[in-house]
Amino acid sequence: MTTTPTLVMPNFNDSCTIEADASGDGIGAVFSQQGKPIAFMSRALGILKQSWSVYAKEMLAIVEAIRIWRPYLLGRKFIIQNDQRSIKYLLKQRNTTLDQQRWMEKLLGYDYEIQYHPSQENTVADALSHKPTNPILNNLFVSQVHIWEEIKEVT
Repeated sequence: MTTTPTLVMPNFNDSCTIEADASGDGIGAVFSQQGKPIAFMSRALGILKQSWSVYAKEMLAIVEAIRIWRPYLLGRKFIIQNDQRSIKYLLKQRNTTLDQQRWMEKLLGYDYEIQYHPSQENTVADALSHKPTNPILNNLFVSQVHIWEEIKEVT
């Protein structure tokens, strides 16, 4: 993620994947094709949403990612990968809560399949859902600005 080019241009003839994840602090998602990232999304959660259940936060991450990348997704089949196993069965549930009904309403009109993707394989979306000061992100950040080192050497 620290070298150029990081992102690729979308190919509208290929299928695409959204990997979404949520943490206690935020939500994150990666829009990709053939394992190559096209776009990233990361949002902090407000105080109220931080108290939501894990299931609700994960659904928020999915709905927000689809809202952002809507122009790329309409009229195409895509895959949603998430590390919350129960979300895979969202459309098959008989008894749904009001929140689940709202989320399903926002997903109407899209042709998608939800797949369970274990946390160990969902590292990029997982990293995007955490605060920048979180130690999990330390191995992803490499400074590209050398001015600080130059200033330290001069002083």
